[in-house]
Amino acid sequence: MIHGKYIYGIIIGSNDIALGVRGVGGVSLVYPIAHQDLSCLVSNYSGKEFSSMSGEELVSCLLAHQVAVEQVMRKNTVLPVKFGTVLATSDEVHEVLTQGHSQFFFTLVWIQDKVEVEVVATWNRGEVSMDRRRGDYAEQIISFLKPLSIEVQPNPLISEEMVMNVAFLVERANLEAFDSRVRQLNDLFDDQINLRTIAPLPPYSFVTVEVTKSSLEKIDEARQLLGLGEAISELEVRRAYSRLAAETYPNHKPEDKRARTRFAQLRRASDLLIAYCRGQAESDGGFLISIRRSRSDDFQSSHLVEIGA
Repeated sequence: MIHGKYIYGIIIGSNDIALGVRGVGGVSLVYPIAHQDLSCLVSNYSGKEFSSMSGEELVSCLLAHQVAVEQVMRKNTVLPVKFGTVLATSDEVHEVLTQGHSQFFFTLVWIQDKVEVEVVATWNRGEVSMDRRRGDYAEQIISFLKPLSIEVQPNPLISEEMVMNVAFLVERANLEAFDSRVRQLNDLFDDQINLRTIAPLPPYSFVTVEVTKSSLEKIDEARQLLGLGEAISELEVRRAYSRLAAETYPNHKPEDKRARTRFAQLRRASDLLIAYCRGQAESDGGFLISIRRSRSDDFQSSHLVEIGA
């Protein structure tokens, strides 16, 4: 069992927010903890470790997490925090806001007035045999929509019926034009492919805050995995990661499970050490804080997609 403050996201401002939404666990309402010009959106949590939950329990908690973040997004720009993040006390929440203030603030400014649009393309019934053309279609769709977006992030395909599942970061002012282009594509592909959008969403696929307690043991393990000594810089971490990642995937074979596992380990070690380097530079804090894109090997699939719905 764990007890503490479950964190959903970070916003600019310290005004009280009355969402009327129950958080993960279904007991406590979501409320802000303010520090300086930022606030963490939290709820009181007392329950199982997320790693020990059943699949059904995890889905229920994930939905509660998403509902809270998306309710806040209606009136505020929100920087999402990774699903399952729990700090022990309000003091720890204040410490995280202090230690990560510059990262949080500048990221919030960057995502101001931007939303995520997920575009899901599926084969029509009887067209699954065209699987070999999936890459060509996906490339055409992305090329047509990319001019109206700021960034593009592919998501994992979770069904053979899917042609693509891609997140686009879009200015709110361009949402109508973006949706118009999706309709044009639906007309163009006629009976071959169906496209639908899930929007507007918080920028789950583009910026996600990860907070962990500083652990010298984990830092040492990450150093060893990347072949680094005790004195490290962010540049050295990035160079070591790039070199080892290239050696791990020399022929870019995603079906190689062993290589995929090592690739994920290298990525996590790199993220941990970069967060450590930045934390040491900004303050001698007790947390490792990073803001990074969601990864397909993480549990945090940004949202649940029901294909064909």
